[in-house]
Amino acid sequence: MMKRKNLPHCLLAFLLFLHGAAFGQIVTFSGTGNLPVPPGAPAQTVGVTQSTCSVTGVGIIGTCVTIESVEIDLLHTFDGDIGILLIGPGGQVLELSTSNGGGGDNFTNTVFTDNAGSFITTGAPPFTGAFRPEGRVTNLTNPYSNAPALGTHTFANTYNGTNGDGTWTLYINDYVAIDIGLLLSWSITFNLGGLPPVANAGPDASKCPGQNTLLSASGGGTYQWSTGATTANISVAPTTTTTYTVTVSTAGCGTDTDEVIVTIQDAPTIALTVDNPDLCQGDCQTVTATMTGTPPFSLTYKTIASNGAQTTFTQTFSSLSETFQVCPPPGTAVGSLQVQATSLTDANCTCN
Repeated sequence: MMKRKNLPHCLLAFLLFLHGAAFGQIVTFSGTGNLPVPPGAPAQTVGVTQSTCSVTGVGIIGTCVTIESVEIDLLHTFDGDIGILLIGPGGQVLELSTSNGGGGDNFTNTVFTDNAGSFITTGAPPFTGAFRPEGRVTNLTNPYSNAPALGTHTFANTYNGTNGDGTWTLYINDYVAIDIGLLLSWSITFNLGGLPPVANAGPDASKCPGQNTLLSASGGGTYQWSTGATTANISVAPTTTTTYTVTVSTAGCGTDTDEVIVTIQDAPTIALTVDNPDLCQGDCQTVTATMTGTPPFSLTYKTIASNGAQTTFTQTFSSLSETFQVCPPPGTAVGSLQVQATSLTDANCTCN
């Protein structure tokens, strides 16, 4: 991107990047350039130069909006004499570089970014390339301490949660006499490429009346269900077919909604019959199961002998009418043998 210098007002430039379904927008605002350092140079050799830039259309910095970088082109004949700090619209201060470079000259195409591998303190004049901000102090005036640790303060932890719209200020403090400089240009770049939330309420479900159903939503940072619940996962037990809506939100990125339908099916039923209820010892009986519902079925039943002995069995059926054999265990005493269905599950729900 071509840089325009010596302009009295901030200019805005932006680039759009498309990759598949993702959308990213890099927006750069240029601050006022061609300013002497200190402001009264060459007669004045100690003082503070402040260059402002008005930023609009960025909004809250955080999840979806980040500060990509600050770039500086600065002439100075003794880099170690100056401190360079960034002041946000809310007054938050980030130390970009203070007292670095010794007697070396200039900051040429110097890019400050949280994404760089090295701190500015590891570089040498004219500091061309990408560096992490020094990030130690938050005071504007010299002396600038070498504590706490490098990178204690970053673009992210200094400005996240603040409004990026407003006046940003590049603060250049030339606190040692004799040498002077000239701020040619500077700019601040924001990444507006965070994707908006995409709500997903999960798949539709078919259940029995009053049966608990777990609904699991995804796609955002916070959740609001039509039931009033505010967690991603909720349990519902409708008695009639019900549509549930979830609204997901991501800070600074907006909201999205999705719905899930829980369809209430009729519970399956079963009737057990035999052609002849009489059974001799040692013989088996054919039982006919006639069912309503949606195959396949899983039937759990038990036999109860007259002496109270019980045995549980499970059968699977693929149609609405099936037969199965009931055989009393050897030695079963003469008397009644009851066959009792305890649970029937079809393709949609369970009836106990």
